[in-house]
Amino acid sequence: MALSALVRAYHDRVYRFGIRVCRDPYDADDAVQEAFTKLARRPDVARDPGVLSWLMTVVKNACLRLMRPFARERRSLGERIADTDAAELPAAGGDPQHALERWRLVHAVHDAIAALDPASREVIVMRDLEGLTGDEACVALGLSEAAMKSRLHRARGELRKLLLQRGWSN
Repeated sequence: MALSALVRAYHDRVYRFGIRVCRDPYDADDAVQEAFTKLARRPDVARDPGVLSWLMTVVKNACLRLMRPFARERRSLGERIADTDAAELPAAGGDPQHALERWRLVHAVHDAIAALDPASREVIVMRDLEGLTGDEACVALGLSEAAMKSRLHRARGELRKLLLQRGWSN
């Protein structure tokens, strides 16, 4: 597959992942650009079916390197994304109360995801938000399947606990 086709196919998904990991759109831009630049130099990877996992791994590593320490405490992952997501949510049946409640839930989930430790946040974002397969997540995280499943189970439990502490029930 040509590089331009890979960029068209994966850029948005990789960028969304970069924003969640980097917590900063400028760093995410840099990380995504670095990933696709590295991909251009690696035609062997570009032909591999696991190219999305490879891209996410490069973005994750670039974000970890680029994250600005002073920005970590000031910015919250959920606050940056929730405004965009909430604006795109349709009101169910035209009920504004339902739309408001849904927006609050989305905001609470994003805030809770942002409060998770980086390893838990990465596995939740990859599997539950980005929809990567178990194999793709394993490759991107550099984990065995058992370790990834274990981390995902713990992360979901921690996320559930955080949401319950904040007044959200099943």
